Amino acid sequence: MNKNSKIFKKIFLSISILVFSSSLSQYAGAAHHGAHDHHAEPLKVLMITGGGPYHDYYTQLRQLTEGLTDRIGNIEFTIDHDEGANKRDMYFKFESLQTDEWTQNFDLVLYNSCNLHVAEGNPEYVDKIIQAHVKSQIPAVMTHCPMHLHRTNAPNWYNFTGAESYVHEVVNTPFTIELLEPNNPIMVNFPDTWRTPNGELYMPVELKDNATPLARAYAAEPAEFFPIAWTHEYEGVRVFSSTLGHHNVTMGSDVNLNLVAAGLLWAAGKLSDDGSPSKGYSGERGLGWISLLKGGTLHGWRATQTTDWSSFSWWDGKDIWPSKENMGTDSFKLVAGKAEHLLRMPKHDAPDPDVYLNTILVEGPQSNLFYLGPIDGGDFKNFEFKVDVYTSPGSASGIYFHTRYKNDGRPVYGYEAQINASRRGESKTGSLVGVSEVKAASHADNEWFSYYIKVDGKKVTIKVNGETVNEFIEPDDAEGPASLRRGTIAMESISSKNSRVQFRNPMIRPLPDNN
Repeated sequence: MNKNSKIFKKIFLSISILVFSSSLSQYAGAAHHGAHDHHAEPLKVLMITGGGPYHDYYTQLRQLTEGLTDRIGNIEFTIDHDEGANKRDMYFKFESLQTDEWTQNFDLVLYNSCNLHVAEGNPEYVDKIIQAHVKSQIPAVMTHCPMHLHRTNAPNWYNFTGAESYVHEVVNTPFTIELLEPNNPIMVNFPDTWRTPNGELYMPVELKDNATPLARAYAAEPAEFFPIAWTHEYEGVRVFSSTLGHHNVTMGSDVNLNLVAAGLLWAAGKLSDDGSPSKGYSGERGLGWISLLKGGTLHGWRATQTTDWSSFSWWDGKDIWPSKENMGTDSFKLVAGKAEHLLRMPKHDAPDPDVYLNTILVEGPQSNLFYLGPIDGGDFKNFEFKVDVYTSPGSASGIYFHTRYKNDGRPVYGYEAQINASRRGESKTGSLVGVSEVKAASHADNEWFSYYIKVDGKKVTIKVNGETVNEFIEPDDAEGPASLRRGTIAMESISSKNSRVQFRNPMIRPLPDNN
């Protein structure tokens, strides 16, 4: 055994133990809480990762294992992470794929690797891997660089992945993904459009005849669209491929991890036709949920009644000063960061003891905070939305939906789902203000509660702490701006000095339009 092999063995063993321990403990906890059927066999995945100087595979290893475990739960990973002789080596072989019977231990192989040149003078290495997949009918999932592996040295690899791809845009810039197959079970929870946080768009020159493109993106340089995700079957073997994931910020995003999780379940035969996981394969987070608050800022949100920023001194805990475009107003402040950040804040800027970190604090003049970010551009029709809420005594707020940005005053479009446990003269939590009232709040002040809103066609469902408190079906003859059409989410600050409300973990799950 040479020095590199010894290093590989140590990396392989330590990461395998770490991931196995994490997945097994989460599996046991999820089963205890009823997240999935404990009789279902764990989905055993071999992850092939590493290679070359172009990707941060150590970070992406963590992003994928943790992200997929959160979404699928009942999953076990074995990791083959090999950087070769050095991080610039793209000729090395993955040892776990060289044995004759390696497929017997796994249900699926996840490829996130970039040993581009290993097939030079050795195409049988690639053919042996493909033949093992066919012989054992073990499915595969490809993320990003595997679409460019082996190139003309082993062209049969393209037959396996379902596309011939070897070039990408030269300039790395964010691009917009458009949904092509909204009723495909993999894409049921995918937004209609999504602006990636960073770029490197692959430009496949050919999709194989039996490949089905699921989403596409526009490449500015050739001025045409290219598929970014597709399904494919190669001699009976299911293959899901996605070209996303060059940058960590894209690989670790909720939208991408939801896509990979759904594609993995489909390839493994564990995804129902309606896009839900088969029994026993739904993690605590579930599929499709997308955070609307990422990175410790309010990027993607815009508030009305913008303040005079020359006198605005609030600091968000990460050396990012607010700007008029993305950081709210006097009425909406993001209290972000860890406890040690507060120690460095001027005393007059530190939040009160009853203000929680990593929350949107709402208090001050009348204003609204609208989501206008990269998920569908804030244009939602059918969806599920959830957020954790904390109300102080005498406080009130609301969640507007199917609404539109307005510079000042209250929103005109859509409905308002009220938040109020104890304030007199106001609708109670769960009410659709003016159309479907709730007489008593089902939560108390000074405690966190979960708030859930679902819009499906003409039906609105509102839940507090998992219990339905309001169901409303809009009349067919409803018209005017205050009706169900489509639009964004907005939070409300009422005009009161005595009202304080906090929001955390705002998340949305797009649903099919069904029309």
